[in-house]
Amino acid sequence: MSYGVIASKSASMMVETTSGVGGTSSDVALDRFQDIWGAVWVQGRLTITRLHVNFIPHRAGRGMAMLDLDLRDIAGVELSGGRVSKVMGLRTATHLVHLRAIGVAGLATEVAALADAARKRPSSRRP
Repeated sequence: MSYGVIASKSASMMVETTSGVGGTSSDVALDRFQDIWGAVWVQGRLTITRLHVNFIPHRAGRGMAMLDLDLRDIAGVELSGGRVSKVMGLRTATHLVHLRAIGVAGLATEVAALADAARKRPSSRRP
């Protein structure tokens, strides 16, 4: 399977914790993102591939790595708000990731389909 880029655009992101501590690599990355940025909208670059949702903050310094969400960890995709820039919500077991960008409404159904396909694929990781 190709690791091709589906979309890449400027976006704002905010992470909200919905329940306790999760055990996936995405949950660890989201907790780290919240520790660094808190509960504010962060401007950056959103890139969606066939395997990941990636976000790189514009103000990312040397110690602040990009955020990578594995599509397997996305349990649901929501769409809400606005006339011009809608908000796409990516729900994991313990977090809700809000992404605001122009044209994100068109990506919501595609991300949902990619996440569903990623969960159905057998894992290539070995214990």
